[in-house]
Amino acid sequence: GHALFQDVFRRADKNDDGKLSFEEFQNYFADGVLSPGELRELFNGIDGHSTNNLETERLCDYFSEHLGVYRPVLAALESLNCAVLTAMDSTKLEYERASKMDQFVTRFLLRETVSQLQALQSSLEGASDTLEAQARGPRSDEHSVEVQSRSHGSRRAGRRALRSVGRSPTWSPSSSSSDTGQSSELKSRDAVAAPSQPSPGAHRPARV
Repeated sequence: GHALFQDVFRRADKNDDGKLSFEEFQNYFADGVLSPGELRELFNGIDGHSTNNLETERLCDYFSEHLGVYRPVLAALESLNCAVLTAMDSTKLEYERASKMDQFVTRFLLRETVSQLQALQSSLEGASDTLEAQARGPRSDEHSVEVQSRSHGSRRAGRRALRSVGRSPTWSPSSSSSDTGQSSELKSRDAVAAPSQPSPGAHRPARV
């Protein structure tokens, strides 16, 4: 999960200096539950040097130490992302030359992959929203709403790992072969960040 964290926290680093100021940290991690004081305490605890600048590597190390049962989940997401990007590269090269029946099978497999990932995403987001609602309690003041809205935007970006393998706005089987030379890391960063609309089959539980 370390590589995934590096990608996530690079997005929190708005000025790309390899460090997070407390403002950047707060903007990214504020969730409507922890108060600004508690966020400051967490920031200082991870920093350890009172520099008011938190290196993203230290942040990665901190969360890596607390992965628990999510360690294999994040590792599987990294492997899944690589596997799907590899499959998409191969499809881009071979789809147009394939027979009509092979093209049909490819389209079916791609639709089924998207459906399974959307089902997983729906379950995960439901669990995440439930836990956050329980943690926030009945509070409904304007400040809390504003913070919640801001933090949901940050976490939606962080959920790209599932969405990125669903579809890419620039992918086309007719793209030139030179396009396929882009690294998987670049493709993953350029993948869709907006929520996918659920498909008719998205309600089905994922088969693993």
